[in-house]
Formats: sequence, C-alpha cells, structure tokens
Amino acid sequence: MPQTPGQTEILEAQLFDLAPVSLWLQDLGGLKARLDAWRAAGMVDLRAWLRDPEHLRTCQSLIRIVRVNRNTLATYDARDEAELFAHIPAIFNDPRADALIEVLCQLWAGATRVRLVTQNRTVSGRVVDVSYAGQMLPGHEAGWDRYLIAIEDITQREALRRRESAADRRTGTLFQHAPVPTLIRDETGLAARLAGLRSDGIVDLAGYLAAHPGWLAEAEASRRIVDANRPALALFAVDTCDALARHLSGGLGQAPLQLFREELAELWDGAEPRSRDIAARGRDGRDLHLKMQRSPVPAAGDGRRLVQIALTDIGDNKRSEARLAVLSLTDPLTGLLNRLGYAAELDRLEAGRTVPTSVIVADLNDLKAINDALGHDAGDDVIGRFAAILERHNPLAIRPARIGGDEFVILLPGLDAAAAAALARRILDEIDVENRRGATALSASLGSATWHGDGTLKAAVSRADSQMYEAKRRYRDRAWEGRAPVPGRSVFSQAPPC
Repeated sequence: MPQTPGQTEILEAQLFDLAPVSLWLQDLGGLKARLDAWRAAGMVDLRAWLRDPEHLRTCQSLIRIVRVNRNTLATYDARDEAELFAHIPAIFNDPRADALIEVLCQLWAGATRVRLVTQNRTVSGRVVDVSYAGQMLPGHEAGWDRYLIAIEDITQREALRRRESAADRRTGTLFQHAPVPTLIRDETGLAARLAGLRSDGIVDLAGYLAAHPGWLAEAEASRRIVDANRPALALFAVDTCDALARHLSGGLGQAPLQLFREELAELWDGAEPRSRDIAARGRDGRDLHLKMQRSPVPAAGDGRRLVQIALTDIGDNKRSEARLAVLSLTDPLTGLLNRLGYAAELDRLEAGRTVPTSVIVADLNDLKAINDALGHDAGDDVIGRFAAILERHNPLAIRPARIGGDEFVILLPGLDAAAAAALARRILDEIDVENRRGATALSASLGSATWHGDGTLKAAVSRADSQMYEAKRRYRDRAWEGRAPVPGRSVFSQAPPC
C-alpha cells in the first residue's frame, strides 16, 4: 500500500535519527547568499578571502544546524542537543579552520560532495579523528539550504595508522643508521617469473635453466636495488642509491650468475636463505670481501616482493686468513716454502699434469760441522744465505722450499732438463761468488730430474734426490781429485732422461 507524504516524512525522520553514523543536517543558504554578495563585490579567490579572520567568522556565523541524530550525541559525548550546540565552538576548535575552508572552497567550485579527514573535540574535551562526508541534497544545489553531513569516528583506525607510520619512520631511521651496510632489492619481477614457471608445470628448475640459458640472465636483470643505507653507500664509495644500483647492475659478487643460480635454488625449494662469502668491488676500485645475508621484507600490501641484504665487511678477516695461510706454508727462518707448502705445490702440479716439470734438490754440505764449530747462529746464517741465492735465481713464481734442516727443493714447471741444469750451474756459480765475500763458506750438493708425465712427479723428485746424494757422495769422496773435500766446493749431478 503506497505511503502518504506524511508517512514518508516520518519514515525519513526515523531513518535519520537511527542511522549508525553521526548525521548533521545544515542550512547553508545564508552563507551561500553572503558568498554571492562578496563575489558580486569583486571577490575572486575564496580561499585567500577566507584567510581574513573577520570573513571567516562571518561564514561560521551563517551556518545553521537544522538537526542532528542520536549517534551524533553519542559520538560527541553530549547528553542532548542543547549541550551539543552549546559546545559547537569547542567541537570544531580549529584556529585556522582548514577543514571548513576546504569544504566551502569545494562547494563554491561546484562540487556537491565533499570528503576529508579531520579532528574534532567532544563535549568532554576528548580529541576524535573523523571521516567527513558532505552531500548537497538533490534539489538544493542552487541555494545550499539542505546540506547533509555524515561523520564517522575513525579514531582507532587513525591511531593505528599513526603507530604504523611512526614504526615505519623508526624502521627507516634504524635502516639508515644501522651499522651494517644494508640494501633493499625489489624481486617482484623474479617472483612473477618463478610463479609463471610453476603455472607452466615446470618441476625441475635446474633442467629448465640448462635448456633455457638466456632465462637466468633475464631473470637476474629483473632484480633491482631500490634502497641502500648510508654504510652501504660508503662501503661501495657511491653517493646515492641510484649510483649504487647502476654500479651493481651486473649483480653482486665476482660470479653474479653463479651466485644468482644458488639463490634461485633456495627460492624454488622454499629453503631458508643461507649466508655467503662473496667478493665485490667498490666504485673506487677497492676489492671487497663481504658476508652476505638475505632475508625477505614483510609484505607491505603493495604487491611487491622486497629482500633485505645485509653485507658485513670481512676483508680484515680474509686478509688475516690469507696471512695465516701464507705463514702456515712458510719456513720462518728463510721465508721459503716449508714442507707443507712444498707438498701442496707438488700435488697441484701433478694434478694439473704440468709437463715438463723439472726438480732441483739441494742439500747443504757440512752444516753439522759448522753448527758444532761455530754455533747454530752461524749455521742459520749459512741456511739464510743459501736460501737467498735460490730465491734470486728462481725464474718462476713458485717459491723454493726448505723441506728439512739442510735440504731444499725447487719445482720448475715448464722447464726441461737442459734449463734445469743451466739453473743449477748458475746457483753453483753464485755460491762461489758468495764465498769470495769472506763469510762462512757455503757448500751444496745439487741433483735434478725432469718429469715428462710418465709415472708421478713424486717419482721425479725421488730421482733428483738420488742425484743429490750422488753429488754429495762425490763431494765427500773427492774421488775424482784423490784428496779430501774442500770447504766451499759444491757439486751437481743430473738424472738421465727416463
């Protein structure tokens, strides 16, 4: 049955009064008339006009409240309309009236709907955040005599937003001032590519990469550095995040695609990212040794997949490790390789099948007699002077080795038997020159052999060692001269080819 006009008005009044949000019905007709008059008198810019406090007060005085609903009284802690209306100046206490000016300017520009977020005060003085939605009722657009406002209390939501914003600022501050160099990398494109592979039914990622080698480089290029803190900029000797992103556009580390392949495997398998030691280079050319730790950034709701990368400079550690490694392979008296370093080089050459490789084995003559007669300091001096001769005449990067008290070995990859024999004779000649200087006489027995890949390199060392003992026997026997050994005389013997 159709409702009569009176019944419709009663229903509308009930709906207004029982609405779950605060409703205000205002009559802005007098305000609109005053604005029209000001415009006729030459007003052009309403926003600038309302910055005059007198003009603003005039507008405020012309706003007439027709009615409010029950929820408005509850929202503003008012017992009744009288108490509410008595506190209107305090409720809308905004010395600059920014919200009111914004509403009036939008209505003056022809808008019939206005939305904004502002703050009001309740009758009890409590500050509330409100969402303001104004609507000029249909049929009243020309005179502004019926303007409906819906107010929603969003205090809790705004408090949460402010806490999150403050947390974001704190996080940003912590990120920028964290002592550890840290990068933020956007891997949204990579995540989409991996999801695409899964949706295509790909199960074996390693097999797919083998069959599509170009995919790896394209996927790696889809990642980009989007933020970096100050320690990270300093580490790579750049001024801005953009400069760092360009510097690292080819990826982190000296083998970025291999590193990326390992990271992909972790992502694909859902494994926890593990830390890695990587080598990189700053824009100033410095070599960097870094420990890298990746961790996903919690989703911010924007659909992006961000990863935080913490980089610890372990260059000092690496340099210390390198020094310790060198020391562990070095004879402390001579600076030559020790037995451990010699064994490592021997294994490396044999594994690499470096042929030909010649070997010279040398042993100092009469070192025990020197120690007994002149003391161990004199013996150490002889050892050091002989080691210096070997280093001066060694033509290769591999250091000679002291493998015993008076025994030395020179490994000579790439040198044949004739070159080894020539080197041995230069060493003997240098010993003669050294002995003319008047210090304790040096004497050495040398033997050599050459490895051509037949058998083992160790066997060639044994043959050189046998030749050294043959030279030492000849030194002691002096059979070819028929008299006792002469201090300072040295001997060389070379193994025949085999």
